[in-house]
Amino acid sequence: MGVQDPRAGDAQSVDLLGSQLSRRRLVRLLAAAPVAAGVTSILAACGGGDSTDSNGGDSGSDGGSGGTSTTPSGTADSGSGGSSGEPKQGGRLIIGRSGDSDSLDPQHTIASISWQVFQHIYDPLIGRNLDLEYEGVLAERWEVSEDGKEITFTIRKGIKFHDGTDLTPEAVAFTFTRLMDPATNAPAASWISPLQKTEAIDDSTVKMTLSEAFSPLLGNISSAYFGIISPAAVEKYGEDFGQNPVGTGPYKFKEWIAGESITLERNPDYQNFRTTSENKGAPYLDEIVFRNIPEEQTQVASMETGEINCLLSVPPHQVKNFQDNPDLQVYIPEASTSIAFIEFHMMDPGEEYGQVYKPPFDDVRVRQAVAYAINADEIIESVLDGLATRNYGPMPTGNYGYNPDIKEFGYDYDPEKAKSLLEEAGWVASGNGPRQKDGQPLEVLLWTWNASTQERVAQVIQNQLNQVGFDVKLETMEVATVLARLGQPDDPSHFDLMSWGWSESDLLYMMTDTESGIGWYRPKEYRDLVEEARRVNDLEERGRLYFEAMKIMLRDCAMVPLWSPVNVVGTRAEVKGMKLDGQGYPIYHDIYIES
Repeated sequence: MGVQDPRAGDAQSVDLLGSQLSRRRLVRLLAAAPVAAGVTSILAACGGGDSTDSNGGDSGSDGGSGGTSTTPSGTADSGSGGSSGEPKQGGRLIIGRSGDSDSLDPQHTIASISWQVFQHIYDPLIGRNLDLEYEGVLAERWEVSEDGKEITFTIRKGIKFHDGTDLTPEAVAFTFTRLMDPATNAPAASWISPLQKTEAIDDSTVKMTLSEAFSPLLGNISSAYFGIISPAAVEKYGEDFGQNPVGTGPYKFKEWIAGESITLERNPDYQNFRTTSENKGAPYLDEIVFRNIPEEQTQVASMETGEINCLLSVPPHQVKNFQDNPDLQVYIPEASTSIAFIEFHMMDPGEEYGQVYKPPFDDVRVRQAVAYAINADEIIESVLDGLATRNYGPMPTGNYGYNPDIKEFGYDYDPEKAKSLLEEAGWVASGNGPRQKDGQPLEVLLWTWNASTQERVAQVIQNQLNQVGFDVKLETMEVATVLARLGQPDDPSHFDLMSWGWSESDLLYMMTDTESGIGWYRPKEYRDLVEEARRVNDLEERGRLYFEAMKIMLRDCAMVPLWSPVNVVGTRAEVKGMKLDGQGYPIYHDIYIES
């Protein structure tokens, strides 16, 4: 789904709630709205596992790698921000980021930069442990029917919303009913599209009824996009609920100064049921402040001076500087749930299945020429400072279903092959200028967003393509503008540099179910495979289906997979207790500030 990872979350906010966009269009924007200063994925949510299990909380891993982090600066505790002292209450975590949230209603926002905030306000029914297995959060346990069409959750008792009202099965049913109501126009609704009904059965249980077995369900609802909201607060605030959010999470909403900062305060009554943190009570921090600092250089300077004490996405070229600075520390995940790629612009095939590309990329040989002309390994080393893993397929390296054998079907750097394919397609060399065909130059427009690292990557790609005979024009703009314009009637671009991040392997379906770019990639043989994978619970079989689907996408060269980026989190040394979860996201509940 999109453009940037929630943890990186330096996306510009996109206010499209009032627009008459289809849900598919919203999902595309959601998947792409959360862009960061680096080149991590812009997808607007985390997501989770790949199996639907009937033993509440013992479903098994989705195959992703754990998120062990490192902390240079002399600590030796593998990134947990270790200290010789005891955790203490108090202090503020001040997070620098380059944009503002658009809404804190999880059913109305399309920006992962909003997810960064509301993940602390709302708790979901279930979560993931450090081994990526499901565990109960607001749900004590759950059972899945034999046919996979009913899931019954037992809701914990004694939990209150921030407004003092009780968490009940009725509140859970209200949350999911509102989410799936077409009038809500919730982008995340398509992530659990088979859900037909959610109803409270008694004072402790709630039942979801599906139209068919749906293997990504539990993994998707483990995200804060499916956090449980206060019915009383929704009734009280109505359309303004997104500016007055109320959940059951570890932090309560305190203040929002538009364009400047959002402040959350400690929930003193919080009970922590997750095994990812040692602290089982209320958080240690008094407040978390999200401060808007648009410029990357200013963010780094603010970290060095102590104006802020956390960056969720350290620019790749600054990581070594952070590691060498005794006042700073970094956390580097072992795996990535994001994929960066070039996507060719497509159009509505006009029927259920098909693939229609914008010229000159309507010739597969021209698309393949792009794939062979890009030296991804050089970009990883020279621009990303090695903070990415070369990936030849569309599945992120940290997701279940990733298989390094996909390299056999991908594209290695071969500029001579690129030139040969262009010749075959009728694009002939014309001196020192771009190739021509029928008197027209091979001129194409590449779009991406204007974060500094992203721009540098795009400039290198532009140069590499020009060396084989393209005339690439590069245009960059704010991420919100890119995402709003992609696929519109006045979109003049031919391809873009994009990234998606989502740890549920249903990503292969989601990224081809939007209304721009690869979202219009709908060949029947591909669609049949990714739709079948949604109905299969067996992980080995799902992996096989995804591998076959990826082979088809690479055969068609619908996109050019480049790498899975590694997102680096940075804090000041006085921030203790931080660690990364099994998906590489920060865990906040053990954090405290050491004097």
